[in-house]
Amino acid sequence: MNTAELGQLAVLHKLTSLGARNVVVQKEGNRSFILFDAPNGKTCKVTTRSKKAGTWQTTTNYAAQCTLDKKDNEFWVFIDLGREPNTFYITPLSWIRNDIYEAHMEYLDKHGGHRAQNDESTHHAISVKRIAGWKEAWGEMGLSDGLPPRP
Repeated sequence: MNTAELGQLAVLHKLTSLGARNVVVQKEGNRSFILFDAPNGKTCKVTTRSKKAGTWQTTTNYAAQCTLDKKDNEFWVFIDLGREPNTFYITPLSWIRNDIYEAHMEYLDKHGGHRAQNDESTHHAISVKRIAGWKEAWGEMGLSDGLPPRP
């Protein structure tokens, strides 16, 4: 199994252990995602991002200027497979899309409105520091993580 598959499997196990029901993996083209029902009745769609070291990799194609949707039912779960136990960061889709947008705009500002090497590239890295506030935030999806609710 590759890193993406290992990460998705770890997220599947974690979701089930936290009370998710009707958990299924679906594919759209070459992308897969997890659908499940939370105990509170909320249906969620989860995209996973996995890493063993360094930063998570994605694309600026996901960037969008938007505000956090507190009722979001789509999430990205970042999993750090290089830590034992594995560490999970749960971000609402609206939040991560805006974060990618803001980080990319800041990057372009630092480089005179261009990428440092290749303006055609859409590569984008996400560090733990950017998503640290979402560590183990399973409650965002209506799942119990045993931690107090987020403010």
